[in-house]
Amino acid sequence: MKANEQTLTTAGKTDSGGTGAAKYGILGAFAAVLCCIGPLIPILLGVGGAATLFGLDKYKPWFIGLGLLILALASWMAVRKQNRCCAVRSVKRNVQTVATVFGVGIGAYLLLQFAVLPVVASYASDKLAREDAAEIAPDTDLSSASLTVEGMTCAACAIGVEQALRDMPGVKSAKVNWRTGEASVTYDAARTTPEALLKAKVESQYTLKLESN
Repeated sequence: MKANEQTLTTAGKTDSGGTGAAKYGILGAFAAVLCCIGPLIPILLGVGGAATLFGLDKYKPWFIGLGLLILALASWMAVRKQNRCCAVRSVKRNVQTVATVFGVGIGAYLLLQFAVLPVVASYASDKLAREDAAEIAPDTDLSSASLTVEGMTCAACAIGVEQALRDMPGVKSAKVNWRTGEASVTYDAARTTPEALLKAKVESQYTLKLESN
């Protein structure tokens, strides 16, 4: 009877440790996408400073590395904790714990990167577009240009390029699709030219090119 109670207690502690470790898995995933989500937060809150944060994208491998480090540390702590509380060490149980942490972390990263981030970025882009539309004078004679953007890896990259294009003199609006690498810019032809748009201050990992007709 006592053996069964000890087994149940040990299992309960193991499950609790696995649940706690899974939380660190989510934390690791958030750290990995922070360079993409971080720049969008000031836009959504309507405060300044977003443009300076878009440069974080160039450090994306470091953020992913930070996320993996968090997962590794969480796995080590969870395994160490359950080995202390359990009378008999189990390699199978340790492997399951590590697999849980990394499984939750990687799954959460994919969810944030490819499901949540595009929705948040789309909302931020629409918010900026509404602000642009409100500033355009009704009698302004506008032209449009199509550009190709190379080097984008996520939806947040597109918002950063849009922001840089919008900051160009004469540009009234900009829309960038990170999947296709296409950018559509509306501008005042009396103030700028398509060639001048190539001088937009985008981050060094991006390249702007005019689409050939």
